[in-house]
Amino acid sequence: MFAGGAFTLAAVTGTHSPMTTAPSPEVPGEPSPSAVPERTLSAPHGLSISIKEIGPSTQPADLQVITLFNKASGQVFAGSMVELDKRLGGTLSTVRNSGRFQANALETLLITPPPGAIAARRLLIIGLGDAGRASLDLMNKVGAVAAREAVRTRSATVAFAPTLRDQSFSRLDTGQVAAEVVRGALLAYDTDARLQRQGLQDCFVLKHWYYEAGAAYYSSVVAKAGPAVKDAAAEIDRRSGAPFGKTGPSAGVCRT
Repeated sequence: MFAGGAFTLAAVTGTHSPMTTAPSPEVPGEPSPSAVPERTLSAPHGLSISIKEIGPSTQPADLQVITLFNKASGQVFAGSMVELDKRLGGTLSTVRNSGRFQANALETLLITPPPGAIAARRLLIIGLGDAGRASLDLMNKVGAVAAREAVRTRSATVAFAPTLRDQSFSRLDTGQVAAEVVRGALLAYDTDARLQRQGLQDCFVLKHWYYEAGAAYYSSVVAKAGPAVKDAAAEIDRRSGAPFGKTGPSAGVCRT
């Protein structure tokens, strides 16, 4: 169980959780990931969550996650999405506009970027569907999907960029979006971790989650993400420790 009192919020300068594999090189022309504002939160199961003022092209990670509205929403790329699409040779806009990835709500697409295109090893796109129906509840589910895909792809380090403002979408508060994504991710990962302990999933440890925020939204995200981690930790502590089922290997197979 995770004791709520173990929650911490501390400034970090140039320190990163070690990756299971060597990190990708930094993106030329972008600020060094060690030279930007960052706050780190301790979360259940030993997971570290860092709120970082950085874009989705630059953070070294096993898995970079972004979101994408569908073509019919007519949301125009801006800022980091323009840069990311450019670095991927137009893949984001082409695959969506062609209809080959419809970006329906919670639909996923996993891409292996060309070497050196971005700092992360793989890119996961999570669809948001119609911009007119986007909600905080949907963003909570996006967080859960991102965590589950991290486990499925054995990605020990994850970088998540909501990319809402970078699709010219401003209806949802950035801090509240961060809170829902983080809460959804933590609760989903707790379920997977408990399944692992019962021998019902292969052992895997999610080590570090970077939540990427633009300079204008960084403070709001930090302010809302901290309480979200506390709330998720408290809910996890309230969950029953009883096994999910009566069959399978004995408990205690994995330790997270």
